[in-house]
Amino acid sequence: MSNSLDLTHLRNQLPSSEAILALLAFEQEGDLVRAAKVLQTSQPALSFHLKKLEASLDFSLFAFSGKRKVLTKMGKAYVRELEKMVRSYHHGSERIFKAAQAIENQLLRVAGRRELLIPFLPFPFPGKMEFIQTTSNEAIESLKKHHVDLALSARELDSADLVAKLFFESGMKVIYPKDWKGFDLDHLKEKPVVVYGAHQAYLADYLAARGMSPAELKVSRVVEDWFSVLEWVKLGQGWALIPEVWESHTTLINTIHISEKIIKKQKVYLFFRKEDRKTLWVKHLENWLESREHKEDGYQIRKKNS
Repeated sequence: MSNSLDLTHLRNQLPSSEAILALLAFEQEGDLVRAAKVLQTSQPALSFHLKKLEASLDFSLFAFSGKRKVLTKMGKAYVRELEKMVRSYHHGSERIFKAAQAIENQLLRVAGRRELLIPFLPFPFPGKMEFIQTTSNEAIESLKKHHVDLALSARELDSADLVAKLFFESGMKVIYPKDWKGFDLDHLKEKPVVVYGAHQAYLADYLAARGMSPAELKVSRVVEDWFSVLEWVKLGQGWALIPEVWESHTTLINTIHISEKIIKKQKVYLFFRKEDRKTLWVKHLENWLESREHKEDGYQIRKKNS
């Protein structure tokens, strides 16, 4: 790049921060001992930095008034310019930090399975959001590699580098084709079933509660996403067990709700990196979760201590 900095030249020309602070402290206190005390360093160390700084310049910083060390005319002019530079750096750093922290300027990248991303869509994020459809494992790995900022997963994970927040927990329901007349939970073995791969454990748990095993079922399809489950059920290919939070939005499917005592709830977690927990966007996220503690759209939001 034609406008890139000559870092080698700057390394040889720019004074160190220790030297700058030493000179500013000396000018402020007018005495090496008091200046060293202000900077919480020793007088020999402070003198070393001042001598090194003066040796790098084409003019003298110091003169003597009797036995007292004082700044020369050029030294005073140099100090005034350094003060301007330091104040400019301080104010500039504050502006940069505020701009970098401003939530409106953030791009929040969220990864997870499609059906888990959908309940996250109402999150009122002031900046921009980018949704990346992946498996739960891929979402977690992308988070660890800093490719995304948030990962959604229905599996619990114990990690020293990640923070988990319970996003929601959902009861389960059985859905079946509208034209299956007289179908109820006593006919599960008689009708084919569409199995969602990620929910086989929930299905096995439910069947065990009813004194059944997966081996007794007539499996018509094993699919890997919620949308395929819905499509196959609508086409009459079988019944399915899905979380309450998943909406079918179709008149071609009937629903049977299951008692919470029979089957465990599906829990979905939001994961983010521990290094981000003090950022404004994480605080905004936590405030949003805090405000959604009550039942909404068929699923329950619960607090979870991190």
